[in-house]
Amino acid sequence: MTYLSKKRSFEVAVDKDLQSWIKACISNKSRPADQDFPQTLFESEGLLPWLAYRLHESGALESLPTVQQEDLRLSLRRWSLMHLDCESELEKVILSAETPGIRFLAFKGHSVSRTLYPNPACRPTSDFDLLIDPGQVKEARAWLADMSYSPLQNYVGTVWLGAQSWSSSEDSGGRFHVDLHWDYSNRMYFRHRLGFEDIWDGSLKVPCGDSMLRVPCRVDDLILACVHLAAFDPGLHIRLIWLLDIYLLMAALSEPDLSDLLERAQAARAVEACLVFGERAAELGETEKVRPVLEALAAVASEQRMKFYDWTLRSRAFDLGAYWLRLPLKEKAVFFGDLIRWVKIR
Repeated sequence: MTYLSKKRSFEVAVDKDLQSWIKACISNKSRPADQDFPQTLFESEGLLPWLAYRLHESGALESLPTVQQEDLRLSLRRWSLMHLDCESELEKVILSAETPGIRFLAFKGHSVSRTLYPNPACRPTSDFDLLIDPGQVKEARAWLADMSYSPLQNYVGTVWLGAQSWSSSEDSGGRFHVDLHWDYSNRMYFRHRLGFEDIWDGSLKVPCGDSMLRVPCRVDDLILACVHLAAFDPGLHIRLIWLLDIYLLMAALSEPDLSDLLERAQAARAVEACLVFGERAAELGETEKVRPVLEALAAVASEQRMKFYDWTLRSRAFDLGAYWLRLPLKEKAVFFGDLIRWVKIR
């Protein structure tokens, strides 16, 4: 399937052996005949925990060589322990936010792992992506500092950048990382497109230890997952685990969800990103399952918008200029102040 011609910036190459194994696991079919298990490739693409779990649950793990079986079982235990470690820290984050009243949602890995995958340990992630109320940036930074987290880069304001990375204290080995987002993308084309309140109002609560964690609804999760990849500079490697997230999100949408997706993706100017990465993700599984989503997106997609976005990727000046023109008048001056601070620390 190809619905848009202008997608030079979004091409993704998928290894055919990996594709066969992924398709088999998604559709619960037997392992591909006469194909070795490409363990190293799966690990590099972030897919090994999910695949090992699916093979274990279906009994297909027994068809692999004994040494490989034991290696994957040990890996499953290790990923489970890593998940429990992250779960414990994330629960502390949830509880500590109550006193200062910080409102946040976990998105990307820590959202989809709890809503799409058979076990959150199937979808390990290296950091906590937290989307906060943009009116609480000052309070949120103080909150993380009180938790003994330290910023990994200087703060330059909320108009120039949409996020700041933080790392836990040396007492914890610095093994936990928080990406504190007050906007869901740093790519200026997507800045200020979806409001925090809109995402918050549609959010869900899912278990995290003995607490409850807020995550976006599936429609917003899909838009955020596609925007995450669309924000990459051309030529950067896109891991297949991110495309698997998108495939599973599309496959899980109901008819009412699809109507919401079209409305919200258009508001975020993300229809084309959802369509292109949806196409790429569809190659991993059963295309017919997600065809209605792709066809609905294609009906409202625009070659002109795709061309415009391609310009923003290829010209930083064009991206900056288009973003600056969209800013409210009072934020235009703030933009230049943030830009000057950013240049000074580079």
